[in-house]
Amino acid sequence: MLTQEHGYTNEYDIIPVRVTIKDRAEFLDLIRKTGEKYGVTIVCLNRNMIAGFEHVKTALVHAIRAWREDRMIARSLEMEVLLYAAGTRQTGQIAPFGPENGINDCYLCIIPPKPEAVTSLLEGMEEVRDEDWSLMSEEKKSRLIQFFEVTSEELEVTGPDRLTDLICERCALLAVNR
Repeated sequence: MLTQEHGYTNEYDIIPVRVTIKDRAEFLDLIRKTGEKYGVTIVCLNRNMIAGFEHVKTALVHAIRAWREDRMIARSLEMEVLLYAAGTRQTGQIAPFGPENGINDCYLCIIPPKPEAVTSLLEGMEEVRDEDWSLMSEEKKSRLIQFFEVTSEELEVTGPDRLTDLICERCALLAVNR
């Protein structure tokens, strides 16, 4: 827990987790109550819609900056992180970025990091340590290219191995395109 390997800074912690959700609303309520109990903001980002740790870090950095500078788009830091992760101002487009009923692989983000919050959350989740979450299947690449509207020209110029960079750029541009 709380290591540089996963994405720990003094501002946030990112932990790859696997969790089975029977009732999404109940799960989100538990996350919210845990956040309130420990004085942290907790966001679960769906691995299927995230282009790796750099994508998560980009969303967190920009959302936290907007929150600190009182320039948020959303009413909560949780929603702000989801908007930046999706690279959109439209709350109606962020649903795929959150957890769903069933088995979920998620980036568990805790702002600011608190070991006791991590311990509490991991009681109901499995920390994933033995998988490389930066690897993307062709199906996932296709899904992300479509969602983020990455053009074939962009991929041709940057190279297909730079998809994560293109997605992070879209997240960062949300701060500019207000």
